[in-house]
Amino acid sequence: MKDENQDGHDGSYVECYLRENEGSSFEDARKQVLHMISDAWEQLNQECLSPNPFSSTFSKASLNIARMVPLMYDYDVNHRLPSLEEHMKSLFYENVSVKKEEKAHDSIL
Repeated sequence: MKDENQDGHDGSYVECYLRENEGSSFEDARKQVLHMISDAWEQLNQECLSPNPFSSTFSKASLNIARMVPLMYDYDVNHRLPSLEEHMKSLFYENVSVKKEEKAHDSIL
């Protein structure tokens, strides 16, 4: 979807791919972009599982930031982020039941 307020610079990977690969169909471009995203996630996951000079805290934070990208760019025609809004509402408004673990001696009583 093209965002008129950005003069055609909507960040669409498919549109970018089509500009760089003239003659590609929209469906081929979409499939190729999905393949590229999948490859990038595989590489990112491999990097997180392999030994690296970064702390596990930094690696986890980086991975979580990457997970946020699809939510941050999934805006609707009203320029809202419905997926992100739903996730945030679930964090603040939905009740979460926490079940206490029974201790071995508690179950005997």
